[in-house]
Amino acid sequence: MEAIPFEAYLLPVLLAPIFLVWGAGRFVDGASALSFNLGMSPLLIGVLVMGFGTSLPELLVSLFSSVMGNSGLSLGNAYGSNIINIGLVLGLAAVMSPVIVHNHVVKRELPLLILATAITAFLVMDFELSRSDGLTLLALFVVLAVYLIRVSLREPPKLQGSSLQNKLEKRAIPLGTSINYLVVGLAVIALCSAVLVWSARGIVTNLGVSELVVGVIVLALGTSLPELVVIVLAAKRGQHELALGNVIGSNLFNTLAVVGTAGLIAPSVLDPELVTRDLPVMFALTGVVVVVAYGWGRRTGVINKAEGGVLLLAVASYLAYLAYSTPIFA
Repeated sequence: MEAIPFEAYLLPVLLAPIFLVWGAGRFVDGASALSFNLGMSPLLIGVLVMGFGTSLPELLVSLFSSVMGNSGLSLGNAYGSNIINIGLVLGLAAVMSPVIVHNHVVKRELPLLILATAITAFLVMDFELSRSDGLTLLALFVVLAVYLIRVSLREPPKLQGSSLQNKLEKRAIPLGTSINYLVVGLAVIALCSAVLVWSARGIVTNLGVSELVVGVIVLALGTSLPELVVIVLAAKRGQHELALGNVIGSNLFNTLAVVGTAGLIAPSVLDPELVTRDLPVMFALTGVVVVVAYGWGRRTGVINKAEGGVLLLAVASYLAYLAYSTPIFA
C-alpha cells in the first residue's frame, strides 16, 4: 500500500484546531444555556461548565491517544495544556485587562487545584501511570466536582457575579436549541480530536519526532485554543471574572479526568522528562497563580498586567527551553 504523504498529516494539524474552536464554542454555549434554563448558578456555569467544557478537546485527544497506544501524546497533551492555560491564556487575559480574584476562589478553588496537582505528582513519581492511579484520579475528580456543585448551589445568588447571568439572559437560547448545540459541538470536538491524534501519529512516524514534544507543543496548543478564545472574548466584553475560574476548572479537569482516563485505558511507563521537567513547571506556574491571587498584601486580589506579562514570559521561556534542550527527534 502506498505511503501517505507527509503533507496529508500536516494539513489536518493546521485546520483541525479551527474547527475545534468552533465546536468547543458551540458546546460551551449550549452547556451554558442548558445550565441557565435549568436554574444553575453563574458560579457553577463559570467554573464547571465553562472550565470543564473547554477541556473536552484535551479529554478526547488523550482518550484517542491512549486507545492508539500513544501515551506520550496523551500525558504531554494534558500537562502541556495546563502550562499553556496558566502561562498563555491567563497571562494574556491579565495583560488585556487586570483579572479580579474573588475571595471564594482564593479560599476554595485554588487550594483544590493545588491539592489535585500535588496528588497527581505523588502518583507519578515512580515514572508509571497505573490503572489504580487512573482510578484514584477519576474518583478524586468526581468527589471534587460533586463538592463544587453542592457548594455552588448552596451559595446565595448575591455572592456571585451577575455579568454572566445578564449575558445569558440577553442571549436566551431555548432548551431544545441548547441541547442541539451540545450534541453538534461534542460531535465536532470528537471528530477534530481524532483527526489531531491521527495527524500527530503520522508526524511522529514520518519524522521520528518525540511523542512527548508533539504532545506538549502541537496538541497542547491546539486543544488549548477553546480556553484562549473564551478568555479573549471575555476580555473584550469586560467579563474577567470568568478568566480565572475557566483556567482553574480546565486545569482541574486536565489533571484529574484527562490523566485519570489515560491511566485507566492504557497504563504506561512515563517519559522521565514528563515527571522531572513538565510536571515541576506546571506545579510552579500553579504556585505563582496562587501567590498573585492572594494579592501580595493588597486588600483585593488582582492579577495585574505586569503579573500577566510575567506569566507570558514564563511560558515563552519554557517553550523556548523545550525546543532548545529536548531531543526533537526520538
